[in-house]
Amino acid sequence: MESTYLPHSKHVDWEDRETTFRMYVAYTSLLFDVGVLAYHFSTPFHPKFYVRTARRTILRLHILSGCLEILACVGAYYSEDPTNWAYAAALFAILSHVPSTFYQIPTVLGIKAFLVPSLAIVTALHGYYAINLALNPTSFHYLLSTYMTVHIYAWSRVFFALYYRFKLFENHRFSAAMLTSGMLLVPSVMGLYGNVMLLAGVLTTDIILRLTKSHDFWVSWTTEHPRELASAPEKKVVLEALIAAAEIAHSVEALSEKAPKERYAHICSKVMSANVRNQSPRDKAYTVFRAIDVDHNNELSVEEFMDFLTACGIKQDEMDGALMLNSLFEGNKVVTFKEFSTWFTKNWIHSNSHSIPHLPRTPRGQAKLVFDILDSDSSGVLSIDELEHLLVSWGLPANEAAGYLKNVDKDASNGVDFDEFYQHMETIWKFGVQSFIDEGKIIVDP
Repeated sequence: MESTYLPHSKHVDWEDRETTFRMYVAYTSLLFDVGVLAYHFSTPFHPKFYVRTARRTILRLHILSGCLEILACVGAYYSEDPTNWAYAAALFAILSHVPSTFYQIPTVLGIKAFLVPSLAIVTALHGYYAINLALNPTSFHYLLSTYMTVHIYAWSRVFFALYYRFKLFENHRFSAAMLTSGMLLVPSVMGLYGNVMLLAGVLTTDIILRLTKSHDFWVSWTTEHPRELASAPEKKVVLEALIAAAEIAHSVEALSEKAPKERYAHICSKVMSANVRNQSPRDKAYTVFRAIDVDHNNELSVEEFMDFLTACGIKQDEMDGALMLNSLFEGNKVVTFKEFSTWFTKNWIHSNSHSIPHLPRTPRGQAKLVFDILDSDSSGVLSIDELEHLLVSWGLPANEAAGYLKNVDKDASNGVDFDEFYQHMETIWKFGVQSFIDEGKIIVDP
């Protein structure tokens, strides 16, 4: 594998299958670099990178050092004397790109149980090869391995785009993309046993955490954190089930003689296929309330609602959170329709599609479009608690989300009106426009 002749570009052993495979992956990676950079120059970054100054600064250093490292690796590959180029590539990796990657790993999207340990392993490999490149600047093996391990993100973006295009792994797309890129790149630098090492590292980490961490931590650790602008998965399931109940309310009477769980299971089976009618949130709340109120006494009991949540696939320990029983019943045993309607409309996030003839041309118009979609109850104010939950579901640590929103809520009203949203949450609404289009929340009529 070691090259004793320089430049490296003129002495690649194309007869060796392993080397040939690595070179094809390397050349393809360089092509994808251009595409990924073009994508990021034309598409807003995910808000989790911009709500905190330190994270924003580190992201910029990460991108800059990664680009410079790649260029230095290419320079070392083609240069008659690769020494200085190799030193530069190694320093960019060791001093900036590797540390900045480790800094960002805890907030990775997707299923953290897979991605955090696997990304940590790949990043450690990147650092290992960069250190060895600095010690052996004419080594073709360490040069190529350093170059390959810096590309895991570029390949994940490519796989994500492919999975999105062909509608694959819809509920776990980000996780699938990152794992696929890792399983491609790790064998390219370590051989086939690299994936065995990757799997062993993930399993060992998860076993230790399962034995030492709390149940709440484990639930979050094994839950998909999507890149798209969406609320927490358990909340999305409940709201989709409630929408479905409203959509098929005409069939509820025919099911009224059946056992509650069988009845709710029928409703839930329609969740993904139901089309949302153009009803106001209050109208939807009324038809949902009728569907769940099994004894038709115009009151919703804790037991009735828990039966419904159980049929939706929500576990007992997930029902007691701020978005479930606590926020609806507030310690009471029953709620009236008025109380249910208030809870229902307040939590009606990302549930309605907006058809528009064309996207607003002005930034203020685009911000207003996103604000109106988030403002599910048309109150003109977005709840701080609601926004904080949204940011946490994106992968932000709770303390960062709370700190960011505290700065946004200048008047300490515990809510964000449109002017505050437009002036202080530019990252959110810019990302929201494209994300809502991708999710089908914004439909631009042809």
